[in-house]
Amino acid sequence: MDSKGGTPFRRASRFTLAALFVTLTSVSSVLAVEPAGTAPANLADGTWTVQGRAIQGTRRCGDWLVRLTNSGGRLSGVVSLARSSVPIQNLTLNPDGSFSGATRAGLTGSRHARAYKVSGRFSGDTVNLTLEDNMCPPRSGSAVRQARGG
Repeated sequence: MDSKGGTPFRRASRFTLAALFVTLTSVSSVLAVEPAGTAPANLADGTWTVQGRAIQGTRRCGDWLVRLTNSGGRLSGVVSLARSSVPIQNLTLNPDGSFSGATRAGLTGSRHARAYKVSGRFSGDTVNLTLEDNMCPPRSGSAVRQARGG
C-alpha cells in the first residue's frame, strides 16, 4: 500500500486506462468516418436495376430484382420478387463503395415476403451485388447506372 491507501498496481491501472483513452480519442479525431447511408463523393445520382432469373428446379427461388437509387448522396433500395416489393433497411454505404442492407420478413399485401440480405460494391457507374436469404443459394448480378429521369 502507498500513502494514499491504494496499491501501486491500482494507480498503474488507472494511468494505463487514462493513456488508452487519450490515445483512442486522438486516433478517432484523426480518422474521417463517413455517416452510414451517405454516398461516396464520386457516386453519381442515378438508379441501378439488377435482375436475376429463377433457379431451375426450385419453386421458392424465383425471378428477382434489386433497385438501388442514389439521390443527393442518399442511397435507398428495394427488393422485388413475385409481385411484391420491400424496402432495403439499414442500407449502409461505405467510403470504398461497398454496401449492405436487409429487408424484413412479413406480409406485403396478401403475400409473405422472406428476409433478404443485399450486399455489394459500386465501381464507377457499375454495381455488383449479391442477394441472400435462408432458402436459396446466394444470387448475384450487376447493372450500370441509369441517370435520374432517364
